[in-house]
Amino acid sequence: MRTAFWRAVVPAIAAALVAAAGATAHGRHGTADGYIATFVAVKPNVLGVLVNVFGPENLLRVTNYSGETVVVLGADGEPYLRFAPKAVYENEASPTTYLNASRPVPSSARSDAEPRWREVATGASHTWHEHRIVWSDDEAPEVVRANPDEPHLIFNWSIPATAAAKPFRITGFLGWSPPADDGGAAGGDHRLLVAGVAAGALLAVLAIVATLWRRARRPA
Repeated sequence: MRTAFWRAVVPAIAAALVAAAGATAHGRHGTADGYIATFVAVKPNVLGVLVNVFGPENLLRVTNYSGETVVVLGADGEPYLRFAPKAVYENEASPTTYLNASRPVPSSARSDAEPRWREVATGASHTWHEHRIVWSDDEAPEVVRANPDEPHLIFNWSIPATAAAKPFRITGFLGWSPPADDGGAAGGDHRLLVAGVAAGALLAVLAIVATLWRRARRPA
């Protein structure tokens, strides 16, 4: 009887632990805590081209109201994004397309390949994850490792582009700002979530254990 009882209880406990671990794993995954990319200027200025960086993942957003076709160039100088008057297109032959999506670069994607344009947005704006404006290494920069509690300039970034075939650059910098302690609002909210899931899982396990225990003690 005891063996049957524990055979029923152990899976319930395991399921509860998995639920609690799942809540813990979600946390603040995918954020760029401490690293802040900042847009500075379009050089030379292109009237109608607007740029901003936003969100914890430092997403880059370009809006083209210039009336001209704007092309953002890739890491090797190849056409990467094309902002036409009514839509935005991504070049599937550009290695940068795959690098920015953290995907392996296929052999067909080369800086000298003929562009293969695929529509990725309608209208004048497009937002994407741009590896050239963020810190992508697993290890923090040396200056951050040496003094993580102070703000630092990590690097200046510059992305080449053209408007009506005339070159310009989108410029900015990546900085380090010490993230808030885990006691901050985001950390506190996450701990409350984990505590709530864990408590709910524990109550569910206790209810299952009590029910199974009562059933196990009933006379045959």
